[in-house]
Amino acid sequence: MGKQRKKWATDTKEQIVLAVLGGQLSVAEAARQHGVNESLIHTWKAQFLEAGRARLDGDRQGDRQTELKRENERLKVLVGEKELALQIAKKVRGL
Repeated sequence: MGKQRKKWATDTKEQIVLAVLGGQLSVAEAARQHGVNESLIHTWKAQFLEAGRARLDGDRQGDRQTELKRENERLKVLVGEKELALQIAKKVRGL
């Protein structure tokens, strides 16, 4: 018999993706901590950036596309702000 795939909860996938996008964890660290393949995290990250949380939940309907685009833009801004804050903190510490 083959190995059965694990079904990851949407909340768990979202938490992992946001930790990676926010710079709190690298993909490798997240993979080790959660026992998931790195390539799967990359897939989740791409899906999340493409269509937001609903895509991770398996919702592929186009009727919510506008809403998801707005959410995606909001998250991109948030990630950019976090990246900027991280860079500033590194400069302050002299790294």
